[in-house]
Amino acid sequence: MARENLLAWCLAQGHEAKILGAPTDSLGLDIVVSLGGDGTMLRALELCLAYQIPVLGVNFGHLGYLTEVEPEELIESLERFFAGDFEIEERMTLDVRVRKLNSDSSDMRFVAVNELVVEKSHSGNVVKLGVTIANEPFLDYEADGLIVSTPTGSTAYSFSARGPVVSPMLRAMIVTPISPHMLFDRAMVLEPNESVEITVLNGPDATLMVDGANREILTFGESVVCKTSLLSARLVKLEARDFRSVLKAKFGLANKDMGEF
Repeated sequence: MARENLLAWCLAQGHEAKILGAPTDSLGLDIVVSLGGDGTMLRALELCLAYQIPVLGVNFGHLGYLTEVEPEELIESLERFFAGDFEIEERMTLDVRVRKLNSDSSDMRFVAVNELVVEKSHSGNVVKLGVTIANEPFLDYEADGLIVSTPTGSTAYSFSARGPVVSPMLRAMIVTPISPHMLFDRAMVLEPNESVEITVLNGPDATLMVDGANREILTFGESVVCKTSLLSARLVKLEARDFRSVLKAKFGLANKDMGEF
């Protein structure tokens, strides 16, 4: 119903409106409205990256960490947008390139707003992953997987794996192991100009996921290279809310002191 009401309002106001199905559908638009939770917001941002169209997130989900307004605020928010009463917040994204062993296959590329994950394909096994940082071999991991996230994604899967919470306005990459079977089990925060390459070592295959979607199976010797993308995720912001306030509100900390247990 929300979608039909939104389309009807746009037409009544003389705005052209359409439903996006592919990145090319966003060409020439002023704004894209995401009706859903954080997963829907990630899909909307993915569709809008190529043409850098701003996205307004309307929270029809549970947490709604990426969204800006609640459903009852939608029409007022659009009125403010078309009146010029808004700001654009740009978030860092990741360029993800898959290197397959098949020489006949071109490298596959994706852009991640939250994170890329290389993890075990089957339960009962760990994967062995070699990590190279800034073209220098760093460490071989035995773990359930590895996450490379943006600051925006630091409150997503990386957070569940006990990675650090990083302000979304910073530019950095966070490398977080998932249940590592080794002494070194800490996440690392890297400079944005460093590249991270994850190679599958001898053992079980691994699965590559980008922003929660399965993308590819990686076998022995295949790798994924991650670096800062030139594209930014552009979010429509209507209120001046600092990161800490949003963090406390979305994670149920609003009535607690930050040091309270």
